[in-house]
Amino acid sequence: MRFEEIRELLGDIPFISPERGHVLYQHIRQHKPQHVLELGIGHGVSSCYMAAALHENGAGHLTCVDLIDAAFSPSAEELVSRANLTSFVSVVREKSSYTWYLKNLIEKRTPAGGICEPQFDFCFIDGPKNWTIDGAAFFMVDKLMKAGGWIIFDDYDWTYNSVYDPKTGGTSCDGINIPELAEDERTQPHIEAIFRLLVTQHPNYGAFRIDGNTWAWAQKVQSNDRKISLTYTPDFRYSFFSRLRSLYKRFRLS
Repeated sequence: MRFEEIRELLGDIPFISPERGHVLYQHIRQHKPQHVLELGIGHGVSSCYMAAALHENGAGHLTCVDLIDAAFSPSAEELVSRANLTSFVSVVREKSSYTWYLKNLIEKRTPAGGICEPQFDFCFIDGPKNWTIDGAAFFMVDKLMKAGGWIIFDDYDWTYNSVYDPKTGGTSCDGINIPELAEDERTQPHIEAIFRLLVTQHPNYGAFRIDGNTWAWAQKVQSNDRKISLTYTPDFRYSFFSRLRSLYKRFRLS
């Protein structure tokens, strides 16, 4: 499916902008991953952009994982069906966390007495933006990631303080009770900490990129091929309306 077609079908449904959707679409068209993983799916807009690219490639499958209670209207299942992309997408709903799904998959792909066999070529992580959950998810995804595969973390600069307003009731986000967090937990962008302290220090990752202070990229490489570098793309690359959608996303999830 051409990008213009899926863009028109999705319209202005949040939470990802068409500009960002185009980046995902082009990455998949260029690198042609066979197995794609998405953790945290919202309405499924990003899912549709990636599935449309797989459809255009003529091969590949996307596995989307989120909570049972995280279904929005329209849901990811509904949007994928509208786009006639169901043959390219599997939506998995978990009760507590996508880390439990990852645990079960690692177990399934680990032969008796062996080591987990990697499955995915690309992973887009757009979940609770929490150190504990997404930090653990990185190490689990790593076990399932093939050499050469890419990981993108969304919400690189997001903080709990951005949605914390006790006067208006903005005190909870993705099951986290914000007032119970220490002040530095509220002010520190958790994804930035995960990327800086876990991802960039991992011996098998390189080609690091911060994209518009919103996305953080890393590629899985062999440790002896690793090159320490970081590319930063400033915010002005993306439109004013893209930033508005990002703000909407933050407040919608509060």
